[in-house]
This record gives sequence, structure tokens and C-alpha cells, in this order.
Amino acid sequence: MSEDSEKKEDVKSLLNVIPPASALKGNTRQGLKEKRVKIRKRADVGKGTVLISAKLASELSIKGSLEISVKGRREKFKAVVQEGIVDYEIWASSPDMIELGLMDNSTVTVRASQ
Repeated sequence: MSEDSEKKEDVKSLLNVIPPASALKGNTRQGLKEKRVKIRKRADVGKGTVLISAKLASELSIKGSLEISVKGRREKFKAVVQEGIVDYEIWASSPDMIELGLMDNSTVTVRASQ
């Protein structure tokens, strides 16, 4: 009987050494890779640039340039981070939007450029 209890204690002590599955998988959670937002026309934005909110830029890890995906096409733009822009909107120039075939307040997918 005492030998059985020793074996049980050994198994329990071994189980304490094994880490849980969540520790093996890793708890590192990456941020968003892309997000669908509304694109708006703005006259004072230069061609080839897009105004984006600071919060959205930090969520998507956008530093210098971004990529807009619409209708199966991807276009790269220079990202200008500004405060005071709504988080679910980005602002672009009229010629860029015409080139993409977009109207004001269209939905596009934005991601950080590689």
C-alpha cells in the first residue's frame, strides 16, 4: 500500500513540471493585420498620400506607407498620421480616388505596406 502511494506522489510531482498548453502555444497576440474602413475625399490631401488617425495607424502598425485594397487591386500610398480623424475613416485626394474607381465614403481594406 505504501508503494502505491509513493507512485501516485511521483506522478503528481511529474505533472507539476509539465507546463500548461497555453504556455506551450504562447500568449503573444499580434495586432490586426488589416481593417475595412471608409475612404473620404479631401481637397487638401496631396496625390499619393492618405491621412489616417493615430489610433488606426498604431492598431495596424503603419509607420510610413500603407496599402489600400479595393476591387482586387492593391495600391500603395504614403501614410500621414494625424489626430482628430475618426478611427474608421481615412482621407485621400480626389485624383487618387478616381484612379481607384471610388466614390466618397466607399469601403476599402487598409493594411501596412510591406
